Amino acid sequence: MGGGVVITGTTDTSRVEAPVTLKAYLMCAFAAFGGIFFGYDTGWMGGVLGMPYFIRLYTGLPYPDPDDAVAKKAFHLSARDQSLTTSILSAGTFFGAIIAGDIADFIGRRMTIIAGCVVFSVGGILETASTGLAVMVVGRLIAGAG
Repeated sequence: MGGGVVITGTTDTSRVEAPVTLKAYLMCAFAAFGGIFFGYDTGWMGGVLGMPYFIRLYTGLPYPDPDDAVAKKAFHLSARDQSLTTSILSAGTFFGAIIAGDIADFIGRRMTIIAGCVVFSVGGILETASTGLAVMVVGRLIAGAG
């Protein structure tokens, strides 16, 4: 077997450039939770869009009679509204990711993370307080930017 590359490691811990410490594990966990929360938020919104109370609140349609098949079929959010409500968070994250590096260079990484948490919280408050699609969309856009 010729021409292969041999990769070797070392057990000499004095040669390790960045020792693995509790702080390193915590930083990795903190970074991973960003992705976990993003996925959770997207999945959570998909479930909320099918809730009868949410549909009634955002469309103004009355609850359908259980025996009325036509009314039950019409009792839903439009595909456009579902798509907008779910995907606008990704648009916010796109713009937030583009600007985050420049903000970190200007005010520092720690303050950028704190500001991102505040922005996300404002978006979450708007989402929670919304009773119409416009405020929900703005809240999700702001939450995504955080």
